Amino acid sequence: MQRAQRGDEAAFNILFERYAQQIARYLKHMVGNDGVSCDLTQDTFFRAWRGLAGLRKPQSFVSWLYQIATNLARNYQEQARRMQYVPWEDYLEDSRELSTLGMERHIEERELTQIALAHVSPTYRACLILYVIEGLPQRKVAELLGMKESCVSKYLSRGKEEMRQIYQRLENEGLPIRQRGGKRK
Repeated sequence: MQRAQRGDEAAFNILFERYAQQIARYLKHMVGNDGVSCDLTQDTFFRAWRGLAGLRKPQSFVSWLYQIATNLARNYQEQARRMQYVPWEDYLEDSRELSTLGMERHIEERELTQIALAHVSPTYRACLILYVIEGLPQRKVAELLGMKESCVSKYLSRGKEEMRQIYQRLENEGLPIRQRGGKRK
């Protein structure tokens, strides 16, 4: 870490190799899109490299990295909200009819879960991803997101409830996934 702060690219590459998959997985769940998460991961490390010399506490590198990633994901989501989303399938609809008929139920549930997670408020979503999907203890989630552990507990509880309500609403609508009002990100 100290070598990387002094501008050693090889040392920074080691940090990148150590944390890139973790950050990419986190961002994938934050934005719901593999391609975008790869771009945001690269941007996260680019920003980290540029700001590394100014990092006052090298031991908080991982937390700082997650904060950069979280901010980039939120910025991306805010931008995406401002743009009108038109699914690619709508362009292809005239040439062929796409449907989810015949797909196994667990595939639909997984996609429904991803859509529901994408609609959970960003603060709750970050906690849910790190705790439930990444399997980190609440203490570590608090450290990575720069918040109190009691807040993580509260956000997890609220986030789970919010996700449950969103999931049930989407499921009750009974529409094909691409029509459920969820933006695929």
